[in-house]
Amino acid sequence: MKNRKLLPLIMTVVLCATMTIGALPVLANFNPTGYPIVDEPITLEMMARRSPIQPVWDDMGYFQEMEKLTNIKFKFRTAAGDDYTQAKQLALASMDLPDLFFGGELTPNDEADFGAQGILIPLEDLIDQYAPNFKKLIEENPEIKASITAPDGHIYALPGIDQNITSKTPIMWLNGKWLEALGVDKPETMDEFYELLKAFKEKNPGNVEEVIPLTAANASELRLGLLANFGLVQQDGIYVDDNGKVQLAWNQPEFKEYLKFMNRLYSEQLLDNQMFSHTWEQFVAKGKQVGVLSTWPIVMVGFHDVTEAMNYPVLPPMTSATNPTKLTVEMSEIRRGRAAITSKNQYPEATMRWIDHAYSEEGTILARLGIEGKTFVWNEDGQWILLADEGLSTTQTNAKHAPGVGTNVPMVLTREFFEKEGGNPTILAIYEWISEELIPYAKLPFPLVYFTEDEIDVINQYKMDIDTYFQQMEAKFITGAESIDKGWDKYVRTLNGIGLADYLEAYQSAYDRWAKAQ
Repeated sequence: MKNRKLLPLIMTVVLCATMTIGALPVLANFNPTGYPIVDEPITLEMMARRSPIQPVWDDMGYFQEMEKLTNIKFKFRTAAGDDYTQAKQLALASMDLPDLFFGGELTPNDEADFGAQGILIPLEDLIDQYAPNFKKLIEENPEIKASITAPDGHIYALPGIDQNITSKTPIMWLNGKWLEALGVDKPETMDEFYELLKAFKEKNPGNVEEVIPLTAANASELRLGLLANFGLVQQDGIYVDDNGKVQLAWNQPEFKEYLKFMNRLYSEQLLDNQMFSHTWEQFVAKGKQVGVLSTWPIVMVGFHDVTEAMNYPVLPPMTSATNPTKLTVEMSEIRRGRAAITSKNQYPEATMRWIDHAYSEEGTILARLGIEGKTFVWNEDGQWILLADEGLSTTQTNAKHAPGVGTNVPMVLTREFFEKEGGNPTILAIYEWISEELIPYAKLPFPLVYFTEDEIDVINQYKMDIDTYFQQMEAKFITGAESIDKGWDKYVRTLNGIGLADYLEAYQSAYDRWAKAQ
């Protein structure tokens, strides 16, 4: 009998011990306001897409400063490019979850699908209680909340806001010195573009060992930069036509003409013949040999004097036989899927507070500019100026300590933020180029929508097969391994046979629901 009376007391003692030893339960070791976020340090696991220009994240100043401020340390699972996409999908499918996706590149389907399964947790109550910066942001901008709320009414991932004009459209860059040496203007049509690439190849205006008239990191990047010139403004292959009907770009006559053009460039070695096989590092190393670039020149060419960027004007939208109107892709300033908390996380309240810091002014500065005195300084006019380590560009130096340089992390990059950039008239000139030459022709291919569970099931059923087949055939058509004229009809029939009608119907129903709500 005495032992029975002692049992509740023993259990109470044990429970109290668990609240003071080791990893504390969050409510016992958590400060709802102020810093640190937790009194006793905790360690969480983060999965993220790391840019190749960044060091390992353990060495990045941003996370070191955040650890000092919050008492929250991270173990990192990062990868670059397609390796990250595969790792993310494997983690979600196998339940080998991190505590947090940050710079997570979560698609709307990821959010709705894995949110419905309980793998990603709902965030709206955590936002309401522990994210004052983000809560203020969505109260002042209701369209943000509408754009990140899944069909079931929950928010499963937090976005970034990017009003930087360089993020509004895809940009391709011309080697201006080569243009000047040839005495020619920017091309206005695709025929003129072809003649320019041919002149680069034959006349070698840069006097380089091997001329690469045109290159891109991959076929997707090339497509994004040039397909609109043929009249197709698409997002992941999807667009809405003038009649409100959702279409796939990959089986359209305009895409066939794009393929023919690229095949011509490839066969004449005007398009980089290594584009389908080179690594990011190999791609970047080609910078000084290239006439038209798909990535910022400062990354590819690596010049230390930022004014040299003026030698790389933007490639304007061009007309073609299938497109009499200049067009380019418009990108939303709401960038979804940047941070999410998983069901594995034992400290969601603390994690939400940690993420919310990025939505403050100081948090955005830390995420995008890095460490004051190391990667940037303030001048007497209250403007920020990037610094450059010896032998590195400002971008390379910046990326050493700021994850927002190269990775899509939560931040609020307002126009006012970029207007505070000082000592860099070159950047302001580039902004003007983009404003005048690209923005007026930008068109949004497909709105920010979420899909129902049934729609997600249909899309997931067919998307991988459609994408895999399309990418294989695109490479074959461009390289000449498959004849476009002889193989096109079979290619279209095969796409249709994969379930394309059902696939597009899922997009159509989501679009119709969005359009009705406008």
